[in-house]
Amino acid sequence: MLFFTGLAHAEYYKVFITRVSNDLYRTSEGIYIQTQYCYQYVYGENAILNYSQYNAYGNQLIFQNNQTCTVKSVFR
Repeated sequence: MLFFTGLAHAEYYKVFITRVSNDLYRTSEGIYIQTQYCYQYVYGENAILNYSQYNAYGNQLIFQNNQTCTVKSVFR
């Protein structure tokens, strides 16, 4: 399960994601991750979400092939 804390530092979350459309991924928990210029075509793959709710700089999605994409937002 994916939880977000109220801390100001980035947290790492293990997520199972599927690409929904351009720059949009969905986790198995129904959470959406909006990226920027992300061209990773994954359909059911583990990834790492590096995310801070209060500091958007450095938010990224890290794929199994070690490619990263900038995360713009995370929402339900």
